[in-house]
Amino acid sequence: MGATHAMREHSRAGSWVRRRPHPHARRWQSRATAFTFLLMVPLVAQGLVWSPALAATCQIPAAVVSSRDRLPATPGAPTPMSAAGSSIIQVEGEAEPAAATAAASPVATPVQPAPDPVELLAEELTAVAESLAACLTEGDAETVTQLAAERYLGQLFGSSVPFSRDQYEAIASELTPIPVRIVSLEDVTPSGDDRATALVTQIVGNQLLRTEWTFESAPSGERRARESTWRLAGERQQPVSAPAGAVPIDVEIGDRSFTLDETTVSGPDIILNGTNDSDDDHEMLVLRLAPGFTTADLLRASGPDLPQEVTYIGAATVTAGNKGQLVLVDLEPGEYTMVCLFPDPEGIPHLAQGMEAVFTVE
Repeated sequence: MGATHAMREHSRAGSWVRRRPHPHARRWQSRATAFTFLLMVPLVAQGLVWSPALAATCQIPAAVVSSRDRLPATPGAPTPMSAAGSSIIQVEGEAEPAAATAAASPVATPVQPAPDPVELLAEELTAVAESLAACLTEGDAETVTQLAAERYLGQLFGSSVPFSRDQYEAIASELTPIPVRIVSLEDVTPSGDDRATALVTQIVGNQLLRTEWTFESAPSGERRARESTWRLAGERQQPVSAPAGAVPIDVEIGDRSFTLDETTVSGPDIILNGTNDSDDDHEMLVLRLAPGFTTADLLRASGPDLPQEVTYIGAATVTAGNKGQLVLVDLEPGEYTMVCLFPDPEGIPHLAQGMEAVFTVE
């Protein structure tokens, strides 16, 4: 969940549009926008644990009751008693009245302390984040557009330009959903009554990500009574710490090649440390191919989505002359393929020019 993490402002789709088309460029131009989305969807770090109890349903969550809506505790009814120090008057000729029984002191129910408003806000923002993750996982594009603002919808496609709801739904409806899990939401900081930020750790596919999310109030009239009024406005990428015990793989990124220092590692968590020594931007896009399906088949596939024989695992862009990291968790034993689908000036993906590598997780 999260935007096209590590994608630069200009998407691959945008790059292809501005360049002279190649005979195969039309196919890859349409696929580029789709893969840009896949990189989004492109989540504590140490001792990573996720519980199914955190799973939510795809819907607008309920608002958390605020402190001003909570009724105060009702104290117990006091027992009538004589005033302190009162005496009993004996009338001559009458029997002495019985001694008065001391009344017990009333015990009031303790008054509940006022709830911490920041804790209430964190509870509600967590519900919004988990609902959004559930909608992305289920591919419910319509509800995603209710839980996220246009700016974030654009970020999901690697764009700094906001996407309208119609634009988002048109593209997202063509793509296979990628599982998104919220691991934690912390460091909630309110800013007035209608804005707040939080640090969110999530897992998209198998990629561990950490981002700062900005929440805002949804436009007036969009939510029904008792529904949360918060929605996700946008995000900023943050450094993520790999789980303890994650195994590193150093990746040397050449002009059209990947060179791995290890090709067989122990799972389930790994760190791909990429160093791009070339003059071009590249991506470390990790996929799992079904038995018998090859990268040549991937290149021949048509349509904007990944073929059904391909499972998205995670991706990170490593710009020219720089370093980048891709943290993958919960990997099952087996073979994984790393490719770069960025295009050259002619619109041909780098994969078609040999940019791929394979590693095995034991």
